[in-house]
Amino acid sequence: MRKLDLVGKRFGRLNLIEVVSLSTTGSRIWKCVCTCGAEHLAQQGHLTSGKVTSCGCYRKERARTHGMTRTPEWFAYQHAKSRCKPNHACHEHYFDRGIAFKFVSFEEFYAEVGNRPSIKHSLDRIDNDRGYEPGNIRWATKSQQERNRRCDNCVQLKQRILELESKILELSRPPLSL
Repeated sequence: MRKLDLVGKRFGRLNLIEVVSLSTTGSRIWKCVCTCGAEHLAQQGHLTSGKVTSCGCYRKERARTHGMTRTPEWFAYQHAKSRCKPNHACHEHYFDRGIAFKFVSFEEFYAEVGNRPSIKHSLDRIDNDRGYEPGNIRWATKSQQERNRRCDNCVQLKQRILELESKILELSRPPLSL
């Protein structure tokens, strides 16, 4: 079988320089120079099939589009997105109610919501009947979120809260002395 002379050929970002050895399977291992300047060793079959196209710099570039992976903002984005899917455990509270995730990318989401102000804040929808969309999300504390809850019997519940608050005020007042 005739061996291909690939010296000087380019595969993706890799320019082949010379054969440096053979692998255990007999495949030629090439010394390559990437367009980023790094040297890389790759098997000929991986180069010709397109499995290897760079020294690894391309994957790093793609993974670092915003540099905020694994931050609280990124986790909020991922969790909100997953809650709106039909196979999520809480789909009846989100997907079944028509709550949709309308951000195209993390960058768009982050531009809308910004940095989380403190560890006590989490993502909240301003109008609970609308989805995760521009103009309807914010960082809110637990007490803000509790006041923003969806409720079937809110009128009765709010009336009961007012009654309890007035009783607490009556109990906290010192008795009138005569």
